[in-house]
Amino acid sequence: MRRTMFSLLLLAAVLITLTACSQDEGEETTEERITPVETAQVEQGDFVIDRKITGRAAPGESSPVVPSAPGELVTLNVAKGDRIEKGQTVGVVDPGDQGNQVELQEVAVRQAESQLESAQTQYNQAVEGVEMAEEQLELIRETAGAGGNVPTQAFQQQADDARELANEAEELVNEGTIPESMYQQAKSRADQAGQFINQTLDQVSGSAQGQASQAEAEAEVRLEQAKQAEAQSEQALEQAQLGLEQAQVQLEAARSQTENEAVAAPRTGVVTTLEASEGDNVTNQQPFATITSLNPMTIVASVTSDQLSLFQVGEELEVEIKSLNETFTSTIDYVPSIPDDTNLYPVEATVSNDEENIKPGMMASFIMPETSVEDALIVPTDAVSEQSGQSFIYRLNGDQVERVDVEVVEAQSDRSAVEGDLEAEDVVVTSGQLTLEDGAKVEVMEEEDD
Repeated sequence: MRRTMFSLLLLAAVLITLTACSQDEGEETTEERITPVETAQVEQGDFVIDRKITGRAAPGESSPVVPSAPGELVTLNVAKGDRIEKGQTVGVVDPGDQGNQVELQEVAVRQAESQLESAQTQYNQAVEGVEMAEEQLELIRETAGAGGNVPTQAFQQQADDARELANEAEELVNEGTIPESMYQQAKSRADQAGQFINQTLDQVSGSAQGQASQAEAEAEVRLEQAKQAEAQSEQALEQAQLGLEQAQVQLEAARSQTENEAVAAPRTGVVTTLEASEGDNVTNQQPFATITSLNPMTIVASVTSDQLSLFQVGEELEVEIKSLNETFTSTIDYVPSIPDDTNLYPVEATVSNDEENIKPGMMASFIMPETSVEDALIVPTDAVSEQSGQSFIYRLNGDQVERVDVEVVEAQSDRSAVEGDLEAEDVVVTSGQLTLEDGAKVEVMEEEDD
């Protein structure tokens, strides 16, 4: 609206001038021409320009789609290029007949359970062996301290306990719970215990002090051996428990592989590769599809070594995508220290793409604000005119204008930095100056809202 009114007034002024020229040469014009103009104030400050470094939009991370077990792809729910949400079913895989594998794992579990039971029995016997050796040592010391009065009944109880352990082991062997070797081991302990007790009775009941000391020393050795056997059996018990747990896990895995598997999308994105169709066999070693995320997107720009210092990891920069006529805020997340094969440095930034309007391959430009001229006089570029190679502007002085020659230091489409006889807040003509000359009278048009 403002521009239309200004154009009409300017046209009227031109018509008046032409009419006056067409009158008789002798007729003298009494009205002075007044030109309508638009104006703006001169500003002073740093002149900042936007440098642009061009790059391209690239997709984010990709994830392979792999079943947990090989089989036939009986259902496929996507096509290449489809968008899919994380957790949605990509396809269904039938692993086929896995019954033999389940049976093998069940046998392995039973074997592990048997080994655990045997290890537990062996550990219990070892604990009882330690207790028996401790009691024997204590009885020997009590007998020696009592002047050789032998507690025959206590020693006999020790022998009976050892024999009972051997009998229990024999019953477990007959039931098939423990192997024959464990029974032979328990029987040997019982025999040794009986021999040891008889020998001890003879030694401690004798008059020689040396024999009593020898019996005590042998009892201490037996106690130490019993403790070592207990530690070894405890370690074997822990290993057997771990073996059973592993066998149970493998059994559950085998059972799960006998059922159809719904293969879920590992991330939200677009199916960028699809290597199988319904009815094809797929494996758990090779992906049959790939899903690529479009949010966030990556902006990649290959820059020179001179431009590399303009980027800092974590810095936020505006990115312009002309095809969308939009500007986005990006975050620099990778600044390389080594160039690629082209001797350029591929800088990467991420940008949010919630609407997924940014597509891979779109041209994108990093906008790099840069101070070009410090403490400059800044005028609208439209205010600068040029004649015979000399740049100038018209400055408002009352209801007249005066021409001021200037030198353009830096220019952009909307603003320019100049040097000349100007001061901040001076008012300069930005429109209508084509018909002006130094000293011409003007009328400043008031700005109106559209």
